[in-house]
Amino acid sequence: MLHILIVEDDSLTAMYLEDVINGISTANIVIRASVADTKKALNKCFDVAFLDVDVTNGKTFDVARALQRKQIPFVFVSGSSRAELPDELQSAPFISKPFLPNDIAGALYSVLSGHRER
Repeated sequence: MLHILIVEDDSLTAMYLEDVINGISTANIVIRASVADTKKALNKCFDVAFLDVDVTNGKTFDVARALQRKQIPFVFVSGSSRAELPDELQSAPFISKPFLPNDIAGALYSVLSGHRER
């Protein structure tokens, strides 16, 4: 079973993303809506994370950096522009909203297969 973190402050989008992921694989999914709550959850082990850029009380850049340090793959799923990402996060996978289920499935398979090859 996969352990997946979703950081999304729009509850409908978070639920839709959760449904899409559960349609792909059996997963234990943790959803957080703010940077502060997400930082508390980072002590858990995740296989992959899906991050909106702009969430309650800030941007998820520090969360992304923490995931990088832990070697946990992540994908930005955001209505923001990729150009807003700091230089060190520019190469991270990025899906623009609105997204299709196949976008999420492709990203999930891609980051997990790339992570396992390391």
